[in-house]
Amino acid sequence: MVGICHGVLFTLLKFANMNILSKYRTIAAVLSALVCCNASAITGPWRGNLEFGQTKIPLVFNFSETDQGKTSCTLDSPSQGVKGISADVTFCSDDSIALECKSIGATFRGNVASDSISGKFTQRGMTFPLLLKPDAPLEDRRPQTPRPPFPYTVIDTVFTSTDGTLLSGTMTLPADTKSKKIPAIVMVTGSGPQNRDEEMLDHKPFAVIADYLARNGVASLRYDDRGTGESKGDFLKATTYTFKDDAKSGMEFLKKMKGIGKIGLLGHSEGGTIAFMLAAEKVPDFIISLAGLAESGKEGLLKQNELILDQSGITGETKENCMTLISRLFDIQIEQNKSGVCKPIDIDSLAKATGKVVPPSIITSLKSTQKIRTPWFDTLITINPQTFLSKIKCPVLAINGDKDTQVEAGANIGIIKKNIPKAETHVMPGLNHLMQHCETGEMAEYDSIRETISPEVLDLILSFILRR
Repeated sequence: MVGICHGVLFTLLKFANMNILSKYRTIAAVLSALVCCNASAITGPWRGNLEFGQTKIPLVFNFSETDQGKTSCTLDSPSQGVKGISADVTFCSDDSIALECKSIGATFRGNVASDSISGKFTQRGMTFPLLLKPDAPLEDRRPQTPRPPFPYTVIDTVFTSTDGTLLSGTMTLPADTKSKKIPAIVMVTGSGPQNRDEEMLDHKPFAVIADYLARNGVASLRYDDRGTGESKGDFLKATTYTFKDDAKSGMEFLKKMKGIGKIGLLGHSEGGTIAFMLAAEKVPDFIISLAGLAESGKEGLLKQNELILDQSGITGETKENCMTLISRLFDIQIEQNKSGVCKPIDIDSLAKATGKVVPPSIITSLKSTQKIRTPWFDTLITINPQTFLSKIKCPVLAINGDKDTQVEAGANIGIIKKNIPKAETHVMPGLNHLMQHCETGEMAEYDSIRETISPEVLDLILSFILRR
């Protein structure tokens, strides 16, 4: 889930609004350049954080040495899902380096020491201190990521959605599939284009879940979102209902496989909401919601925006004015969506009509959202799960983390309990939106956490499935 005011905080790199899930752009990655120096001294990835108020944006500088002994570099922004930004090394010596990223209008100049590169990152007139340290190997930063050899069967496969779109995925099958029919799940990702592992910041939560289940007798199917990875289709034309049909098609695919018993649906974030939708239609035998939004999309996003304003230092009457404007903007988009239209909204006129004084930075951010509006976003804020939750009769496991800053755990679980009294619900202490143990729960913290998903959550998922 994503707040519409993220543009206020994340204009720094000018990629687009940050989203657990938003990656609506492609940046070419062509190495350029290079200037002679002692390249071997800095070869490899170096990581640091740009700090913007309470927000941290991790950056990774990938230095390498050409056959001619020159230093080359590309830049990654892990939290925004962007890798391989072209960088020109304009100066390099044994104790200093300078580079330019023309595609994002940024420069970096730093002093090189044995264990650090300290300098300044400048972009579009703004300068920030940036300290880089050698990046740890991936297996150290993400120790839960499964690595072969596996004691189970892994099969890459394809299936067709209801509209004919070919989706590519991975099946994991336990080693013993002959003694009895085995339970299985289809995994549905959260918002934004996601691959089959729901990969973000080098975390692969769906791969971790699939591995754990397969080792304990449960099969699974996970797949690339349409228009992502190896799946066909156009993500930008899709809505939550499109993704619901894709998930349903995945379940139909599993039903045709020999040896498969009961089939459930595991969804994270928006995927959890999709699990609720399909359960109301009596499609899965059981569902598992990991931080699936049970309140309306509008209410969930308003809460996210309120938190973002707090983090930006916007409080009091100014904050109330901003929230009034954002709420009214959502209402108009909902009205348009119900009428089947999507027309740009004049933010200046809307702000004037509300009679509220709003900071120029917020106005600018809201204007930017009109340029990247998609059918998906307008649909998301229109959906209200409370209209169909009470129709769910199959077994439900709903898990939320009490430090989740994207879906408020208490309110969300409360709605689920009210509408599905027999649901098994858990508010997990110390967990964030990704089901990781954390300190603050903020998105900026995700990258620094080694754990991909809490072992306690894995145990709850497995126990619930095996009791079906």
